[in-house]
Amino acid sequence: MKIFNFGLDISPGKYKYNGEYFDKLVEKFSPAKEFAYTVEFIDEQIEKADAIVFDLAKKLDLILIDLEKQEKRSSNTESEAERTFLSRIQKILEEEKLLCDVEFSEEEKNILKTLQFVTYKPCLGKEPRDTENINELIKEVVDKSGILLFFTAAKKEVHTWSVRKGDNVLEAAGKIHSDLKRGFIKAEVVNCRDLDNFFNWAEAKSKGFVKIVGKDYIMQENDIIEIRFNV
Repeated sequence: MKIFNFGLDISPGKYKYNGEYFDKLVEKFSPAKEFAYTVEFIDEQIEKADAIVFDLAKKLDLILIDLEKQEKRSSNTESEAERTFLSRIQKILEEEKLLCDVEFSEEEKNILKTLQFVTYKPCLGKEPRDTENINELIKEVVDKSGILLFFTAAKKEVHTWSVRKGDNVLEAAGKIHSDLKRGFIKAEVVNCRDLDNFFNWAEAKSKGFVKIVGKDYIMQENDIIEIRFNV
């Protein structure tokens, strides 16, 4: 995930997110490899960002970027329907609202993505003093972006993965490897909130904490999954 920094004191670069459960999983499974969730803060090419964090004092500067885009597009389009929609966008922005906080139809969402309005990306405004805990900031951006984190955990590695909220376990399997999605049979799932109740995966099974689920199971925050597949 690329996060554009607009005016806050955050150095560009990659940052690991250590949520409340990652270290616990590493301690429990003692893996050969560890892969924490990683984001990259950037301060150039805002269009390439997946999300934006900004100094609240610079909110109007951020909105101005989109007002300029809206004005340019309105001048160039020959579509009356698009011009009407862009007038609505102008009104929203002039009310100092961010587009990511406004409800749109699916058709309108597609137009917004095409036109690359920056405030349609997930945007999180912060006071400069509130960015000292980079871990908490990353989690806020992840939540704002509609993303949830899940894990695979074994002696080989503990790995944090991400899916969209509402995605099923089949989509999660595909995030790990395309073969797991293609040959999906079932998944074994346990949530990290039960970590203190078992020593290892085998004990989790014997104590009934592991669920066997099909491809339509909706992923939950901090699920640990093991995919059974055949290709």
